[in-house]
Amino acid sequence: MKISAVRSGWVAAVVTLELLAALDALLWLRTGDRAAALLKCTQSTVSRGSRRCLQTFDLQVEKRGGEWQLLGDSTLINLERRVHQLWRWRQGSGLRIDAQHWSGHWLEDSLPAPWIRGTASYFEYQRPLELLLAGVIDAWICSAPDYPRHPDLKALCFVATPIQLVVKPDHPLLARGEPLCFDDLADYPVLPLPDGAFPRFQRMLKQLGLWSCPRRDARLRRASWFGRQPVEDLILMFETPLRQAAGVHDASHAQPLPLHLPVVVGEVVMVRKEFRHSPHLRVLLDALGERAQHLAGDLSTVRVLRSSRLIAA
Repeated sequence: MKISAVRSGWVAAVVTLELLAALDALLWLRTGDRAAALLKCTQSTVSRGSRRCLQTFDLQVEKRGGEWQLLGDSTLINLERRVHQLWRWRQGSGLRIDAQHWSGHWLEDSLPAPWIRGTASYFEYQRPLELLLAGVIDAWICSAPDYPRHPDLKALCFVATPIQLVVKPDHPLLARGEPLCFDDLADYPVLPLPDGAFPRFQRMLKQLGLWSCPRRDARLRRASWFGRQPVEDLILMFETPLRQAAGVHDASHAQPLPLHLPVVVGEVVMVRKEFRHSPHLRVLLDALGERAQHLAGDLSTVRVLRSSRLIAA
C-alpha cells in the first residue's frame, strides 16, 4: 500500500506544525483514525495534511510490515522535525511517549501534562528507536538490560526489579512444592524469544539453561507430557512482580514458581540528551516513580529511582 506525493523538488519553505503533525501522527500511530483522534480532527484532514507535507519534502510513504515508511531523502524533514520537537519541549505542548508492549502498563494511568501516549504495541526495538531518533516521538519506555546504547540518547532507568518464572495455575511444577532447582525445569518449554533480539537478557538465560538449544529440545521430546498436553499449557514464562501488581491480564493469572531467578531487569525512559534537564521530563519521571512505588508496595527487592538522581547522573 503506497501513498505518492507529486514531485516538486526541494523547497525552502517550512511546513506548519499542523501539517507535520498530521504526517508524523500517521507514521507513529499507523492509522488515519488514530491520528485523527490524537489531533482532534477528521481522518480526511490527516490525509490532506500528510499529502501536503510529503509534497513539500518530495517524499512518499509505503506500508511495510504494518508500519508506514518514508521513501526518499528525509534530511530536510528531519531537520524540520527537530525544530518542531524543540518547540514542543519548550512550550510543554503535546509531548509524545510510547512504550514496548510489555511496558505498556506504565502508560495506562493518566499521564501528567503535557504527555500524550501512543499504542504501546511494539514487540521489537527498531521501530520505536527510529521514531525517537527522527523526532517523531519524544520519549520511549523500554527495558534494561537491552535498552539501545546511542550517543544521541539518554537512558533513564527509573525502576529495577527481579524477574520471576511464572506458569499457569495448574502447572505440574506448582504441585511439587519447594524447593525447586533449575534441573527441575529442563522437562518444560520456555517462552521463546527471537534469537539476538535481546542479547544481554539472552546471555543470562543461556547461563541458567533457560534458552532453547538442541540438547534441551531433545529432552523435552522425551518428557512424559510430550504429545499428550499442549505446549502452551506448560510453558515457563518471565514476569516481574510489578506487572503482576498492575493487573496485566497475561500476568495477573500466572503463578510464580518457588525458585529464585538471579536476574534483575529495569524500566528505562529513553530521550534525546539535550532534553534530559527539561522540567517536563522531571514531571514524567516523578509520575512513573510514584506508580512504581505504589505497585512495589513493601517489596524490598524492587528499587525505585527518583527523578533528581536520574537527571543528575
